[in-house]
Amino acid sequence: MENNFITGQRALERLLADVKNGTVSHAYILEGPRGIGKRTAADIFARAVHCTGAEKPCGLCPACKMHRAGTHPDILRVEPEENGSVKIEAVRQAADELYMRPKLAERKILIINGADGMTGAAQNALLKSFEEPPSYGTVVLLSENIQNLLPTIRSRGIKLLMEPFTADGIKAFVEAEYPEMREKSGFVANYSGGNVGRAIELCEDGEFFELRNSLIDAAIGLAGSKSGILAAAEVFGVGQRKVDAEYRQTCFDILLSWLGDAVMLKQGGRIVNTDREDGLRAFAAKITASGALAALEDVEETVRGLNASMKYDIWIMNMLIKCWRDIHGYSSRS
Repeated sequence: MENNFITGQRALERLLADVKNGTVSHAYILEGPRGIGKRTAADIFARAVHCTGAEKPCGLCPACKMHRAGTHPDILRVEPEENGSVKIEAVRQAADELYMRPKLAERKILIINGADGMTGAAQNALLKSFEEPPSYGTVVLLSENIQNLLPTIRSRGIKLLMEPFTADGIKAFVEAEYPEMREKSGFVANYSGGNVGRAIELCEDGEFFELRNSLIDAAIGLAGSKSGILAAAEVFGVGQRKVDAEYRQTCFDILLSWLGDAVMLKQGGRIVNTDREDGLRAFAAKITASGALAALEDVEETVRGLNASMKYDIWIMNMLIKCWRDIHGYSSRS
C-alpha cells in the first residue's frame, strides 16, 4: 500500500499509538524535509518502545534515562557521511546486529538517518530485515525523498509523511524536553515555523539568544536618538573585516521578526517574540503602524538586494538610516 501515508503531526501520534496498542510494525519510513522532525519522532518512538513507565515515554524510568544519555544497548543507528551517502558496510553491520536478541528490552530498534542516501547495494543489504524481519526487530528509515528508495523497500514499510508541527505541538515538545526554556517556548515554537529540528537548534544555541537580545535592544534604540543607528550597526558587525553569512542572515531574521511583530501588534495579530512582549509593546507605542511597516520593508529590500559583490557596511548603514527615518516619521516613501 505505497500511497498509504499518515500526514502531518499525526505521524508521531501514529507511532505512539502503535506502541500503546502493542501493534509496533517491523518497518517504518518517515519522509519529510531536513529538520522537520524525522529524527526526533524516531527517537521519541524508540524511547516509547523501550519505556517501562505508565505513560510512554515517561522520561523517568531507567530505559528513558539511558536513551537520554545515549547508552541504551537496544537501539542501533546509522548516520550518513558528510556527502550524504550511507556506507553499505554500516548498513550491513547494523542489519546483522538487528538479528541479535535485545539485551534489555523486548524489541530492538534500528534507525537509519538519510536513508535515501543508501546505494542500491546498501538497500539490498537491508532488504532481508524488511522481508524476513526478526520478531523483536523494527527498522525506521528517515528519508527526504522516498522515491530514492527501492520499490521493494518502499512497499514493505509503513510510510509516514512528516509535515510541520503546530506551534502548540512545538511548544509542548520544548517544555517537555528543555524545561529550562519554558519561558521562551512560545517564541521558539513561533520562530521555528513548525520545524522541530530548528526548534532544537534554537534551544541548544545559547549564542543565538545572546545575539537576539543584543539586536532587539538595538532595534528598540532605533526608536530613540540617532545613536541607535550606530548601536545597531555594531551588532550587525559593521566595521569588521568579514561578517559570516549565517550570522548576517540571523541578524536579518531577528530584526524582521521584531519589526513584523510591531506591525502585528498594531493590527491585533499574533506575535512571534512572546517572551519580549513588554518591550515590544513599549517599542510599538513609540512608533506608528506605517512607520513600522516602512522599516520592515527597508530590511526586506536590503535582504533581497545584498549580494557578495556589494559593500556590506554601506548597505547595512543605509538600511539602518532608512529604518530610523521611517520609524521617526521622516520617510520619503509615498
